[in-house]
Amino acid sequence: MNFTEHTKVREEKFGSVVFDTLTEKIFITDPLGGEILHLIKEGKDLPEIVDIMAAGYDGDKQVIEKDIIEFAETLKTNQIVSA
Repeated sequence: MNFTEHTKVREEKFGSVVFDTLTEKIFITDPLGGEILHLIKEGKDLPEIVDIMAAGYDGDKQVIEKDIIEFAETLKTNQIVSA
């Protein structure tokens, strides 16, 4: 997964701000979404992101994976990332 060329991400205390320069839409995430965006920025793929997040947080890995996949699908739908 990679950010599209028209996506800008800025990390903030509260999470991240994502700006789509093509559509001029702004998306705001919480700290967990910010962590996922940071991992995408580092070039991690979806299975790596799931492993890292599951290792860092208590919870069922399957639930964490489901949530991350849903978040990634939202990013793809809004053309923030490409596969």
